[in-house]
Amino acid sequence: MASARRARSLADFIRQSTIDATAGRTYAEIEPYLDAGGTPTADSTNAARDERTGQPLANPHASLWIESTTLQTALMQAYMAFRISESTVALGVVFVATGAGLVAAGRRHD
Repeated sequence: MASARRARSLADFIRQSTIDATAGRTYAEIEPYLDAGGTPTADSTNAARDERTGQPLANPHASLWIESTTLQTALMQAYMAFRISESTVALGVVFVATGAGLVAAGRRHD
């Protein structure tokens, strides 16, 4: 069964797994390209080239962070949606109880 706690937990798990896979580095700490030796570099002119496209070869750790962040964002949106729906239901119960109380109070004065 889906729940806010499970969505939040999975988002946290994905983040920790990504940090583990990138040796503790965040997206901002990862160089975007790889050179011919497979060493990360920030300089696109020194980066190895993709044989198909001719574009600088992307660092797979940077791509992993982009995918990870996308998944974490979706899960945190689900978390927020669960919490908003819980708040909406609670507010509805408060309104119904208040309405019932006002109706009961109005009947006593008749």
